[in-house]
Amino acid sequence: MDESMVDIVLIILASLVAVAVVPEFDIDLPVSQEISESGLILRPLQISIDENGEIYYLDSSNEQQLLPPDRLFGLAQTIQPNQIVEIHADESAPAFLLLSVNRVIQNAGRNATFLVNSN
Repeated sequence: MDESMVDIVLIILASLVAVAVVPEFDIDLPVSQEISESGLILRPLQISIDENGEIYYLDSSNEQQLLPPDRLFGLAQTIQPNQIVEIHADESAPAFLLLSVNRVIQNAGRNATFLVNSN
């Protein structure tokens, strides 16, 4: 008797699932486009914060240069508007410094991503 009751419940459940209305959501998926030969591929501006709170950036020749905090806003404004700023921080770096750097980059109208490195 118990097995037949389980079968009936499963049949009822299956029929309810079959007639249930699933809501549709209008989601526009992003469309990728191939970059033409004359297209510009932007390399992100890479900024590093070490455990002592020193800020560095990679220049055009991939050399690490010391970046005084008062020059950060000007540097962020020199890049293209759709260029990303990558911030690499040591896990021992002061958290308020990461937040301050992010605020300066946002004030310059640029987007930033964070990567916190653990030793």
